[in-house]
Amino acid sequence: MPFCRVAISCLFLINGLGMGNSTRCHAVIEHLAAAGVNVHVLTSGNGLKYFANRPGIASLHEMASFYYSGTNGGVSGWATIKTVGNLAKLAKAKRAKLEQLIEQVRPDIAVTDSEYATAPLRRRKIPIAAINNSEVVVTEFLKHRRDAKGVRSHFWFVEFSDYLFHRKFCDLILSPYPLRTPTRHPKFRRIGLIVRRNVREIIAAAPAPDLSPRQLKNVVFMLSGSVHATLVNFDGREFPFNVDVVGRDGNSHGNVKFHGRLMNNTELLARADALVINGGYSALSEAFAFRKPTYVLPVPGHAEQFINARLADDLGLGFHVTEETLLPRLMEMYDKDSWIGRKPMPPKFEINGDEEAAEGILELAAKRGAK
Repeated sequence: MPFCRVAISCLFLINGLGMGNSTRCHAVIEHLAAAGVNVHVLTSGNGLKYFANRPGIASLHEMASFYYSGTNGGVSGWATIKTVGNLAKLAKAKRAKLEQLIEQVRPDIAVTDSEYATAPLRRRKIPIAAINNSEVVVTEFLKHRRDAKGVRSHFWFVEFSDYLFHRKFCDLILSPYPLRTPTRHPKFRRIGLIVRRNVREIIAAAPAPDLSPRQLKNVVFMLSGSVHATLVNFDGREFPFNVDVVGRDGNSHGNVKFHGRLMNNTELLARADALVINGGYSALSEAFAFRKPTYVLPVPGHAEQFINARLADDLGLGFHVTEETLLPRLMEMYDKDSWIGRKPMPPKFEINGDEEAAEGILELAAKRGAK
């Protein structure tokens, strides 16, 4: 749907701990910029690197980032609660930064993706839209709560609180999901998955072929570049296919190649025959879009990533695996030339969430302008 050109200022608050929040927000920002919206970005960490010199960004600003706590790359709800004092100090600094930026850019609307220092916006009655899948996490967790050992504290202390926060303090929550299903609350609007424009172009030009495991030539391991990450040991391993590892540094050997962090990984994803990903929702969304067999390896203790892995399993995209089972299951399926336990996929996944999100943001801005 084409957008009418509008003269509004929009402020994006984006958590920069990983890369997925930035890539999905950028997909939405491209539509808003094309509609004439002046987009300002407040972010941190990887977000600053990602948005540097991107077209369509009127200004880019730095802030501190909230974090989860845990050990050995995993996360823990209990450990995160113990750091509440430090998080409170961070929140104060973030609110001060936001206050300053609001006075500078005078936004008509704000969009938040995993950022919570929204009080300065609410005081000024600036409408807040959120890109957030917490209501999906709540619904799916309640379905799988008997199997959710090890992530329950993180769910109740972090993910469920996330759902309540957005329901209470945001005016519109854009909730990406691969199928058209109802939401838990009217403030949440179900949209398609958000994927990058060049990913959709690749898929349209060359849909993924239906390969058996023995036909695999290239497998991409797209592992988290954040401080919370899973451990996959490639030392001394040889594979009967090429392995590209994105998000980690390491010693390339044989047919295993490490690429480190990449700002653009679409070329590797396009030529991959199968994917191995952590459970971040942006990576999962693009895996759904590609419809390639996908092994989802959630960060230990992370409730959302556990749910995302189960979602991939339930909808036939691939397999929920752990650090211990990943490589044995991958090689067992290759040896037996069978996608063991994979369920049938629906004929279609919704992947136009970037355009739907932009439409929702413009609608919310128009409501404010009409008052």
